[in-house]
Amino acid sequence: MEKFDDMSNSGGSWGPDGNLYLSGHDPAEAYVMQLLKIGSTLNWIGTVPLAIAGQGIAWDRSEPDVLYGFVRKTKMVSVNKVDLDSLGD
Repeated sequence: MEKFDDMSNSGGSWGPDGNLYLSGHDPAEAYVMQLLKIGSTLNWIGTVPLAIAGQGIAWDRSEPDVLYGFVRKTKMVSVNKVDLDSLGD
């Protein structure tokens, strides 16, 4: 929450591992959130670095370890490989 500062999250996408990946407005990273078995709280389980500048993200459903991100300043889309095995359960 601290990294969001006074902003909200900008993008999010459910990963192939069942976790929710959220991006903020500026940091070049996504926050990996896991649903708890009971309740409506998300549990932060890790942060993955991405070549983005916040904003929208989306998983490539044909390549499970590829996450696309938008770089607002250059108006380009980045392609990011995510090591899904490195994240905790």
